Amino acid sequence: MKLLKLSIACASVLASSLATASDVDIGALYRGAFRIDQANVSSMSRDEVRLAGMRMFTNPFLKEEGYGDGNHALPSRTPGNHEGERGTLQNNGTFQRINGLDAQTCLECHSIISRRKVPMTFGIGGVGGVNNTVLGAGGATFVDLTTADKEHNIDGRVINPPFIFGAGGVEQVANEMTIELNALLHATAPGTTKALSAKGITFGSVTRNADGSIQTDANGNAVGVVGVFDPRPIVSGAANTDFLTVAPFGRKGNQKSTRTFDIGALSFHFGMQVDPGDPDGDGVSNEVTQGELSVLSIFVGTAQVPFQTEVKGAAVQGFKVMNEVGCTACHVPSMETKSKNHGFRFPEVGNDPLANVFYTVDLTKSPMNFEKNKQGGVTVPLFADLKRHFMGPSLAEFNGDAMFTTMRLWGVADTAPYLHDGRALTIRDAIRLHGADATSEANPAVSAFLARSAADQDAVLAFLDTLRSPDGTFPELLGDLAKKVAHQQGVAH
Repeated sequence: MKLLKLSIACASVLASSLATASDVDIGALYRGAFRIDQANVSSMSRDEVRLAGMRMFTNPFLKEEGYGDGNHALPSRTPGNHEGERGTLQNNGTFQRINGLDAQTCLECHSIISRRKVPMTFGIGGVGGVNNTVLGAGGATFVDLTTADKEHNIDGRVINPPFIFGAGGVEQVANEMTIELNALLHATAPGTTKALSAKGITFGSVTRNADGSIQTDANGNAVGVVGVFDPRPIVSGAANTDFLTVAPFGRKGNQKSTRTFDIGALSFHFGMQVDPGDPDGDGVSNEVTQGELSVLSIFVGTAQVPFQTEVKGAAVQGFKVMNEVGCTACHVPSMETKSKNHGFRFPEVGNDPLANVFYTVDLTKSPMNFEKNKQGGVTVPLFADLKRHFMGPSLAEFNGDAMFTTMRLWGVADTAPYLHDGRALTIRDAIRLHGADATSEANPAVSAFLARSAADQDAVLAFLDTLRSPDGTFPELLGDLAKKVAHQQGVAH
């Protein structure tokens, strides 16, 4: 396995790039009369698109732009209808760390590049850490600090924000897996069962009845299908285009692209709606255009890529142990794509990643710099299988859901705390908690790891310590290009 290796930018470079950025007010770009419509994207250069996406990612949204919700009544708990009816502190209409409206900008929850050093290293696109958690995203069912039961008096879902790095390569892997799975589905003859596998990852099997329909259980889920976020071939009487779609994003593995993830994040965290109307009732229409969503998703999808330092000494033994105990069965070290070109889509069709591609990037180019492979694609050293697994009741969320997508380990050395809610303060804690229940799919590997010698366990930690985050700087966007675009738009500086 040949792993991607990059160098960490030194502190002086970071300071220099930030100093350059101070010459230009990024927040003034692509605002007002210069907002982005979908039709504008094709006429913009790649860096202009990414700069517009950086503005969407880093600049704080304001109430006059649509930040917040219009109806300050308490949530009705209507499924899928939280926005527009969330309460805030003293009904002030601004922040509430419970159930959303918890930040002004994506950067606030994606800013920590490394927690290894004091002070922390900050940059664009990093993790959130426990300082940027929010309770909600699934519904806080109660918060009562006066009850006698002090161990179970807060219910809900705590979000531990991951970084955005390498997202384009990850999404390309997922897209190609989706294509493979759907090709197998179409090749399944009536009255037969076919095993489902994509890029060496098994997703169970699918069976067609004699009439050609897909065999389902009482809940409408395809019999035999595992590891995908939506196993229903039919929804509301129509073919489900998300069936057999590999969704690589979100802790639950339920977001098929950076675009779909961003739609939910904008709405939940800021009350910014991707809709020409005013669905949250705050009096502001056209809060986020499809074009602005596009540039944001392209910025996230072209972010830098995690890297690995030299594997030597105990780390060599550590990787061997990971293979022997079974860690790499799910934390697959790398995956290969067939294409180096990643397409961004609108509108999206889950089971057809080739449909409606409006923008394409070469993943081998800067700042992604994925390594080319012999298939004409790229190597994505993500240490994950992009599959959902049952992790046992100890890790289950408030609603009992214990299904999680395999966490990508690249960058793990810099991104404590760990797990979906940050409960694991160290990598060793995260490993142990993976196997806390016998029913967890990770239990056999964790048990095998804990049975190894202290030296072998330390060697695994030494190997994981080689998986690092990129520096989170974007000097090519924060310098001359920003000044050029600012000048073209007539923005005074």
